[in-house]
Amino acid sequence: MAQFNVEGRIIGDGQPCFIIAEIGANHDGDMVRAREMIGQAAEYGADAIKLQLYTAGELLADPLREVTYGAEDRRVTDQIGTMFDKLVVPREACEDLFDYARTLGLIPFATPFSPEGAAHLGGIGMPLFKVAASDLCYFDMIDEIARWGKPTILSAGKCTLAEIDLSVSHARKAGINGLGLLHCVAQYPAPHAEMKLSTIPVLKSLYPDCVVGLSDHSIGIASALGAVALGAKIIEKHVTYDKDAPGPDHWFSADPAEMALLVREVRALEAALPGVRQGVLECELSERQTSVRSLVTARALKAGEVVTRADLKAVRPGTGIHPADQEKIIGLRVPRDLAANHVLSWADFK
Repeated sequence: MAQFNVEGRIIGDGQPCFIIAEIGANHDGDMVRAREMIGQAAEYGADAIKLQLYTAGELLADPLREVTYGAEDRRVTDQIGTMFDKLVVPREACEDLFDYARTLGLIPFATPFSPEGAAHLGGIGMPLFKVAASDLCYFDMIDEIARWGKPTILSAGKCTLAEIDLSVSHARKAGINGLGLLHCVAQYPAPHAEMKLSTIPVLKSLYPDCVVGLSDHSIGIASALGAVALGAKIIEKHVTYDKDAPGPDHWFSADPAEMALLVREVRALEAALPGVRQGVLECELSERQTSVRSLVTARALKAGEVVTRADLKAVRPGTGIHPADQEKIIGLRVPRDLAANHVLSWADFK
């Protein structure tokens, strides 16, 4: 059974799905906004919030490269270094944001993008690490993460199975105790036709010690629900305060109303999944009595008459002899008068 413990919360098999509100870059570089989004996450029922801790210098050799992003009717072109610089979470802001999240019952954590970022997060007591798909085999950073002795989630996107295996093996050897592994389609947004959700049970089979889930960049909640139905125990979803806000990620992220729906539907799905039907369910007992067919007299019968096929009909309610037993009573004599539309029972033939 794959599980790990984060601040007293057991995550994994046999537990409710761990739902992460990925704030990512959607705070717009405004820490007041980030705090507001943490409050929203608590209101719609997320289990955790996640930030990203990076600088353009940690990520890029070509900060002047131009990137284009946004919905088709609102495309924006910017230099990638300038874009990242506008969306930085200052390192000194992390601890305050994490403390605030904890007061709301949320588990706070972040994705570092360098060993130095991982060291900073470890130093302020972050309870859980996330490695982005882009850094799945960034072993220097994974080694630094391992030094802090915390569970770690690996995002497996834009990678080969061999690279997933390398990363999981390295994380184990580095001493990380408690691994999560998220299937991820690293396109923004990810097309539903490319989601390949059947990867989830495959990952669960290949890595039985890892808590498997989905890092979902698709639009809507269909893929997240499908992932839960296939066994995902972690769902990470980018969130925004407004899909129409300017910025690279807002337009494909889930707003508070969509996240509230996601949380409700995941919990409903979790209630619906367990167990295998082995007969009539308790909730069906009333319907079985009122809506299933029984054998009923098609006409009035006199005492001593022999029952023929023409004397029977199968109609509701379901409190009498089962229609499948019809052949057992054809040819029997009725010991007493029976009215038309009499619901037959075995006592009628004694």
